[in-house]
Amino acid sequence: MINNLHKPIMVDEILSFVSNDKELSVLDCTFGGGGHTLSFLDRGHQVTAIDQDLNAQEIANNIKFKYKKFNFFKMNFKDLERLNDNHSKNKFDFILLDLGFSSNQLEDIKIGISFKENSNLNMNYLNSNITAYDIINKYSEDELSRVFAEYGEINQSTKLAKFIVKSRNDKSINTNFELIEVLRNSRINFRSKKIHFATQAFQALRIECNKELENLTIFLTKIFNFINKDGILAIISFHSLEDRIVKNYFKSNFFKKDTYINQKNWGYQIMTKKPITPSEMEISINPRSRSSKLRVGRFVN
Repeated sequence: MINNLHKPIMVDEILSFVSNDKELSVLDCTFGGGGHTLSFLDRGHQVTAIDQDLNAQEIANNIKFKYKKFNFFKMNFKDLERLNDNHSKNKFDFILLDLGFSSNQLEDIKIGISFKENSNLNMNYLNSNITAYDIINKYSEDELSRVFAEYGEINQSTKLAKFIVKSRNDKSINTNFELIEVLRNSRINFRSKKIHFATQAFQALRIECNKELENLTIFLTKIFNFINKDGILAIISFHSLEDRIVKNYFKSNFFKKDTYINQKNWGYQIMTKKPITPSEMEISINPRSRSSKLRVGRFVN
């Protein structure tokens, strides 16, 4: 196996939904560090992987030297129709979407997702037209309040937005650590003492920069076109906003007792009545996995 620093999440739990009696065609929609892809390749399955990250392309090139049943395309998972342009296999037996970040992304100070390292305010990992600097320093007070309320679920979003506008009028907010200091001085009661007080605000900025929830929603409107009958769709989410969208997607496209809830000719047999979460052992080895949730459905048509 090719080693990398990225630790894939809930590999055993994901593979428990894989049939071992035949070769499957797998679509890994978020290749990242390649961990999940390798777990399928090592079991003899054919994998098509996609990712927009430049580091992912380099890792994929290394994997291609060892595995013949592997293809990689540089693209965002919301743009699935581009697989047809690349003459890829266009229907799959197992589709995986892992909405977490690879270790490379988390530790890249140029992107600046993490609040543990100081960097210029960016958080834009998809080369979109907006950065966290733009949001913090240029959004109106109402726009800031909306971002923090919708994407950070911060109860005192209006108070926080007002304080940020006041702070930036004195001096622009340029770095992660400068933003953290503003958040600290705002005296906002953030949601939980179990997580860093800046977590919700950083999450909100990252989601706004990269249109994360919008991209997930677009993906879900297309995915049924790419999955074979009895194929598996497995999605790993990392916060309540993502998980709510995934849960509602499966619920609104539920198949039960020969009935398609969505009144279409397709649906999902839900394989996880409650989301699967990492074991205590995995969390101890990989603390980043602690907030992850896995939901799985079998495609019926």
